Amino acid sequence: MSIINYALKGKKVLVTGATGFIGGRLAERLAREEGAIVTGTGRNLDAVPHVVEAGVTLVKADLLDEEATRAAMQGQEVVFHVAAWLGRHGGEQQAYALNVAATALAVRLAAEAGVKRFVQTSSIASYGHPPKVLHVKEDTPLDTEQEVIYGRTKALGEIRAFELGKELGIEVTAVRPGLVYGPRAQSWTINMIKLVGKGMPVIFGDGEGHAYPVFIDNLVDGMLLTAVRPEAVGQAYNMCDPVVTFNEWFGFYGEMCGKKPRRIPFWAAHILIVLNQILNLDLPLNRPRLRMYGLKAEFPPAKAQEQLGFVSRVSIEEGMKITEAWLRDEGYLP
Repeated sequence: MSIINYALKGKKVLVTGATGFIGGRLAERLAREEGAIVTGTGRNLDAVPHVVEAGVTLVKADLLDEEATRAAMQGQEVVFHVAAWLGRHGGEQQAYALNVAATALAVRLAAEAGVKRFVQTSSIASYGHPPKVLHVKEDTPLDTEQEVIYGRTKALGEIRAFELGKELGIEVTAVRPGLVYGPRAQSWTINMIKLVGKGMPVIFGDGEGHAYPVFIDNLVDGMLLTAVRPEAVGQAYNMCDPVVTFNEWFGFYGEMCGKKPRRIPFWAAHILIVLNQILNLDLPLNRPRLRMYGLKAEFPPAKAQEQLGFVSRVSIEEGMKITEAWLRDEGYLP
């Protein structure tokens, strides 16, 4: 079923980062459900057979390879820029190169190739980690000086994309997803189930701070809408489902693996952060993230709902059921 009335049917669409989680699902749905002629770029092309099976043409291209990216842009009508540095390898220099410089290069090459619309995948992390306000709407200034490298460079990359859009005359729009979960999600699904299953601490304090998830297909719905709606030009949109508490969030994963999520007080979590750094425990925990766990922040998608008709078609209960089925099929759960 088309979410955008087949507005991209027969059109040439490029998805950068199509070998990753978000880009892969987006490319798959563009080809399978929307009838678009989809090219996807990435590095590990063998990792996504489901994307190829959907009819996507995959091209090996590094974000910073100007000639490969220029070639991929030729003849495209819409570009979804999803590829990014996610914090797993390299430091600040690599983050800036991939999230800022490569984004600017992609916009320039898209404009040069005559692409009509460029959809930038940003993040709610661009507001600050944690944000300076709790009710974070799209007119909240992005935090380009925050401590967290990922959020800082995503903010800089988005700002630069919009600047170049105006300068070069290409339509630019952006989505700012929350915690993206679902089948194939590494950070907020696979890693979460592993932590809960191993009995690692995942809830800090009373657990009543807010998580702001978005199921992968709800996010893809929003991305498709930003690609075709005229109202989206020059605009950025929060893409989140209704908030839940971290008690509720980790409760879903606890039910899946039959374990009660482990809770520790905040003072103990601060000690754990130090041990994590000294002993290289590789836990997804640092001081900014710990502060986030204690906040009741919200990133309402009201603007996307009003301007684009965005709705969270999949509830968190349904999304977690779909996710659990995939985790069992893939052997992450018995």
